This record gives sequence, C-alpha cells and structure tokens, in this order.
Amino acid sequence: MTAQHIFHSPYRCRDCRERFWVVSRNTHYLVIIVGVALVLGVLAWSIGNAREERGSVPEQAASEAARVTDLAKRAENGDPSAQYELAMMNMTGFGVPKNEAEAHRLLERSAGGGNTAAQYELGLALRDGRGAIQDFRGAIRWMNLAAEAGYGRAQFALGVMYRQGIGTPVDNVKAYTWLNLAAAQGAGGAAAARDAVRTSLSQAEIDLAQSEARRLSENRRGASDTGVRRVAH
Repeated sequence: MTAQHIFHSPYRCRDCRERFWVVSRNTHYLVIIVGVALVLGVLAWSIGNAREERGSVPEQAASEAARVTDLAKRAENGDPSAQYELAMMNMTGFGVPKNEAEAHRLLERSAGGGNTAAQYELGLALRDGRGAIQDFRGAIRWMNLAAEAGYGRAQFALGVMYRQGIGTPVDNVKAYTWLNLAAAQGAGGAAAARDAVRTSLSQAEIDLAQSEARRLSENRRGASDTGVRRVAH
C-alpha cells in the first residue's frame, strides 16, 4: 500500500490490458468529511460571535449609562466641558432622550464658564430659535465672544451674519474682518466668502477690515493661550 493507493484505485482495461488510476471513493468520503467539518466550524464560530455580541449589548448600555451619570455629576458641579458635552447629547438625542430646552440650559452654563464651543453653539441656538426664543442680539453676543477667543467656526458664522444682515444691519467691513480671521483659522468656505465680500468694498474699507483683523488676532494672542473667556452674569 502506497500513498497513491489511499487516494486512487488501480484499474485495467479489459480490451488493451493497460493499467490506469482513478480517484478512489475514500477521497470522495474525505472531501465530504472535511467539507462538513468546515461548515460546522463556521456555524460554531458564528454562533459564538452572536452570543458575544448579545452579551456585550448590556455591558455597552451599562457603560454609556455610567458615562452619562458621570457627565451629569460633573456638569452640576460646574465643569464647562461636561456641560457642553451633555448639552450636545441632549441637542442630538445621542445617549440620552432629545431635549433641546435642557441642551440650551447646559449651553448657557458652559458658555458662561468660558467654553468657546458652547458659546458658538449657544449663538447658533439663539439665532435659529432652537430650545429657546429666537434672539438675534443674544446670538451675536455669544458668537462674538467665541469669535474673539479665536474659534474659527464662530468667526465664519459671525461674518456670514454681518454679510447677510441676519439680526443686524449688513456690514461688509465687519463681514470681511471676521471671514478673514476664519480663513486664517482654516474654516471651510471662509476664504471664498471673504473674497466674495471683497468685491463690494473699496480699498480703504479693505485696509480698515484687514487692520481690525490683525488687531483682534494680536489681542487674542497677547491675552491668553487658553482660547476661553469667562462671562459674568
């Protein structure tokens, strides 16, 4: 018995008496057994993964609940970062039931604590009337605080408000100033918007806007490297 006999069977032609080999039945049986074993292995692996995933769902839910509890505790203790994060969760309904009024309350606390992202989001909420009565004056106030602190998205939004006259008379010089600062921060679309405003300005107005942008930038660098500003109520 050789290795060839395990997988092949010898035959002889009745007419020419020539010997030849064909695949034996043992080979077919082996292929079937291996195939069945592979199928069973894949099924066992799939079932195991499904059980692990089902088991991880309660763990993930418990972890998320613990995180929300921790954020809520830190927020109530006056942590602006936790207040902002919890506000955005309430704003979007991610991890907690959607509650724009609660989001607005938390944004006010975080913005008052100097969180520039919260100041920007609060400005947007007041501009659009989300979670509170629409208030353009308040929107510009909070947006301006975040913009002066160097928050590029707030600078861009404020520039657009002055450009389009949203809650304020159209002021292309101020629009150019803030869009110029936003472009320097790399805010998407700011450079194109700034260049569009420039076509409606005289050279003297452009010089004035650029000078104001430099002043604001230098004041921010000289004031602090933290990029936050606290607001007294």
